[in-house]
Amino acid sequence: MKRLTMIAALAAAAPATQAAPLVDVYAGGYSWDTETSGTIASGDNDIDMEDDLGFDDSDQTVLFVGVEHAVPILPNVRVRYMDLSDDGRNTLIEPITFNGQAFTGDVASEYDMDILDGTFYWTPVDNVVKLDLGITVRRLDAKITIRSDTLGNSATEKADETFPMGHLAVHANLPLTGVYLGGEVNAVEYDGSGIRDYTARIGWRSDFLLGVEAGYSRMEIELDDVGGLDSDLEIGGPYLAATLAF
Repeated sequence: MKRLTMIAALAAAAPATQAAPLVDVYAGGYSWDTETSGTIASGDNDIDMEDDLGFDDSDQTVLFVGVEHAVPILPNVRVRYMDLSDDGRNTLIEPITFNGQAFTGDVASEYDMDILDGTFYWTPVDNVVKLDLGITVRRLDAKITIRSDTLGNSATEKADETFPMGHLAVHANLPLTGVYLGGEVNAVEYDGSGIRDYTARIGWRSDFLLGVEAGYSRMEIELDDVGGLDSDLEIGGPYLAATLAF
């Protein structure tokens, strides 16, 4: 909640920056309609998020604010916050073990992931087509809980990690229309773990600061014994965003 408040405050303060010469500020937010699939583990067996725990579609919250300028040596900056959470219920066909606890019968589970990105990027190409290259520093705070309605026990595992990631984005304007197309990749692989996300987007920006954007975004989270948690997760789906640009 503190991070959400911080990002909202930055977005609210964005209009004040438009008075600065050669500085562009953009901000936005959207509800991301995701489906969660893949496996988690904290023990000997992999647990399927859909087949074992009953996770399905859910709406996630994403907010972002960024600043671009005309000083070549300094990077542009974007801050993005993702609040990813969901809960599921299911009846297990086979027993599972999570963080030393055995589960059977009816189970309820939930996950909560706070992801805070700081992206620092340069723009070597900026005309009709815009190319951004840089680094994203991602802070991941994840917690997964499984509870047994049958046995009355529960187990929780957490993973807290900071990942430096490569950042690549492409943005193309369609002349005289206000319409743009774009895509973005952030990715890192190390020590058996990997974090990757991909976004494809189409948007429209009016002459009055406001705009809309639609797209598809997918995140892959592979953790190898991070805080005692292993994962091979995919979270993805379409989104519709409202945007501001100054």
